[in-house]
Amino acid sequence: MKIIRLVMKIKIQYILFAGLMFSLSSCLFEEKSLFPESPALRLNHAIDNAKETLIAANNGWVMEYFPTNDTEGYTFLMSFSTNTFATIAAKNKYTPAYTTDSSAFDVIGDNGPVLTFNTYNKVFSLFSDPKDPMGGDALNGLGLEGDYEFIIMNVTNDLIKLKGKKRGTEILMHPLAQGQEWQGYFSILGRMDSTLFNPKLPVTLTLTNGKGGDPYYLTDGVTHIFTAKTQSQTDSGDQGENIPFIVTDYGLRFAQPVTLYSNSGADSVLVQAFRLSDDKSKLVCTEDGNSTITGPQPGDFLQGNSSTFLAEKSETSGMDDLFGRVAAGMISGFNANYELTKIGFGKKDNRSALVLYTKNGITAMFNIPMVFEGNKASITTFDAENMTNADMDNNARLFYGRNPTIKGLISELLRFVQGDYTVETSTPFTLQVIKYMKTDGSLMLNVSR
Repeated sequence: MKIIRLVMKIKIQYILFAGLMFSLSSCLFEEKSLFPESPALRLNHAIDNAKETLIAANNGWVMEYFPTNDTEGYTFLMSFSTNTFATIAAKNKYTPAYTTDSSAFDVIGDNGPVLTFNTYNKVFSLFSDPKDPMGGDALNGLGLEGDYEFIIMNVTNDLIKLKGKKRGTEILMHPLAQGQEWQGYFSILGRMDSTLFNPKLPVTLTLTNGKGGDPYYLTDGVTHIFTAKTQSQTDSGDQGENIPFIVTDYGLRFAQPVTLYSNSGADSVLVQAFRLSDDKSKLVCTEDGNSTITGPQPGDFLQGNSSTFLAEKSETSGMDDLFGRVAAGMISGFNANYELTKIGFGKKDNRSALVLYTKNGITAMFNIPMVFEGNKASITTFDAENMTNADMDNNARLFYGRNPTIKGLISELLRFVQGDYTVETSTPFTLQVIKYMKTDGSLMLNVSR
């Protein structure tokens, strides 16, 4: 009997266990599928949606394209038609004149939807062509190393995010505004580029974390690849790091997010896109609203630059009469070709100088003690009647020593410029125009390059 009861007990436990397993398996079978469609069907829908969105933009798309994460960015305008042809426009250093070309496109499946340009386009395919785009041999075999196929990461009517299939670069596309003429859009980009960078007058910009920390000093902006260094990196001779970017209609965008560290490390931020402020005085990060890129202080730039600055006197009280008398004295002492036409501040042998410009193009430089502090300048008192040869270049010595009349006029001019100035600029990133205004309002010079 004991054996029978034991066997029965085992059978009952088995039945209970089997019932439990059945009930669990029933729950598993009742679990709803996370993806009601098959992978193939989902891919087909994603392909169709991407293609329809590309075609639907009436005025086309702006593509912000980076061949690699180490190269500058380029802008293309693209429109897509139902007959699977794309029209692409460009204007850049490889295509200097505004140019358009058409080529076939498609959205295909390859572990996700992929935008591909599958016939040659003369303004776009050169970035993925292994030939040197400039016609030389330096880049043959590699070319610009760009992509012509792009994994579609996300699609909305306002933004398409792509990733280069081969290089993995992040590429954004957004619709071109209705009514915006294509060629005119490149003119907008050109004006933004000119606002931010001047190849004739390279300056250092400052990238600052709005929450504190060592700023980065940015040089080489005209190449669209910043060289970024902190002050400690500069002092130690560190090469710094390169930050490629693209100029946009609103400002600029880095190829990849850049981390700005704070002093504590707790308030570090990622920055990538920067919008030019309404007053055009700074670029403000769109990600955090605090970090900025700013230009140099106008006074500091002249202090550290060895170039001569052309300047014109403006219609301000006190200067006109003196300017006219010096101009007349130069004519009477020499001839009409030596008439004084401009006056300005400059640098000679790393010393500040007052520069006289004559009608025949000859300049005369008088070394003067000029002190800068931020956006203020001061020309300290010196003996204008007894300038030494060391204080003048050859032309200045000629003019100053010509006769007592001219010497007296120039001495009066040198005395007049002594005083305190405010230094302002209407071009804060390029410093193409700098204004020096005496604090008593008696003199203003417009420095321009």
